Amino acid sequence: MKTLLVFTGGGLAPALNSTLYGVITEARKKGWRVLGGLYGWASLLRGGGHIDLTAMDIESLKENGGTILRSSRANPYATSDGITQVKEALKTLGVDAVVAIGGDDTLGAAAKLALEGISIVGIPKTVDNDLPGTYFTPGFPSAAYYLATFAQEIKRDAAYALSRIYIIEAMGFKAGWLTAAGALGGADLVLPPEWKISWKQTLELLSERYKKNGNFATVVVSQEAHFDEPLHGISETQLGEQHDHVRQSYICLTLRDKLKAELGIEAKALYPGNYVETGKPIPLDRDLAIALGKKAVELLERGEIGRMPCITRPSAQTLDLAVDNVPLAIIADKKHRPLDPNMYDTNLLLPTKDFFDYMAPLACDFPKHENAYAQLMQFISSHSA
Repeated sequence: MKTLLVFTGGGLAPALNSTLYGVITEARKKGWRVLGGLYGWASLLRGGGHIDLTAMDIESLKENGGTILRSSRANPYATSDGITQVKEALKTLGVDAVVAIGGDDTLGAAAKLALEGISIVGIPKTVDNDLPGTYFTPGFPSAAYYLATFAQEIKRDAAYALSRIYIIEAMGFKAGWLTAAGALGGADLVLPPEWKISWKQTLELLSERYKKNGNFATVVVSQEAHFDEPLHGISETQLGEQHDHVRQSYICLTLRDKLKAELGIEAKALYPGNYVETGKPIPLDRDLAIALGKKAVELLERGEIGRMPCITRPSAQTLDLAVDNVPLAIIADKKHRPLDPNMYDTNLLLPTKDFFDYMAPLACDFPKHENAYAQLMQFISSHSA
């Protein structure tokens, strides 16, 4: 009987448990023993914990967010004697194959271990959607849905009723995919991290759209957005971080104060943060995450180590998506996938049609704009501005 160990590492994403469900159920079908590693790579370092999932009832996993195996940002390559510890743990546990579920850091370490002969495959996940080699990363569709819904409801209910500007800060360390999803919720300005934003242009466009709406507006800004003026958030490093990442957060507070001072309009800052990383995955996200989990086990059974199951869109003429696989080495190169230049209009500070076309297969469950209510809002605004 083969023994498979699976774990989740790095930040949260709504489809993690669904991916685990796919891995575990497929391994069971093949008669394998399944171990769950607790807290990511830490499960294979000294003192790491494991749980036998072979006979456990896991039906609830596919419908729940988070990760039942918990997570951490442990990195065996940043730990003294870490690789030796990993190899010894695999030998002690009798593990024949490993599935690592995570983002660039988790999968980067997996790619290096595959080169050392470890039977391992990696499954992508990140709400940032910035990993190469896959049409989208599991977790992103759900996070984009939650952010778009949040933006739509804030604009339609709070911004309109109170005649305010709301600045919503979106997660995204290297790329603006999640920020751009705010446009699906009707955001009036979208400010991703890939381009230096003109503050003068921001003020002009926001003032114009605020008035056109009937004295209300929403802005979705990336946590890593940067401007041609000294506007910054707070730099921070997470406790236990072993990947040397310094992140910026709460730039929404800086923008709020600047907008109030320069436009004389009441503005509020909102930071949904980890909220979009949590919660039940939307059906498309859930189903494809399960499919990737199953694909990972199939690859290991065939001896195809150092691979990454991925999602493809075979034809731009349809909304159909499929599952394939690519070398894990593309993750080890540390080349993040930024928002495509064709998907963002730097003059309008909004995503283009190309972005909406990209999102079309994912957006089946996204919030629908109610034309009748929008028309009523417009009518009332024109008589009360």
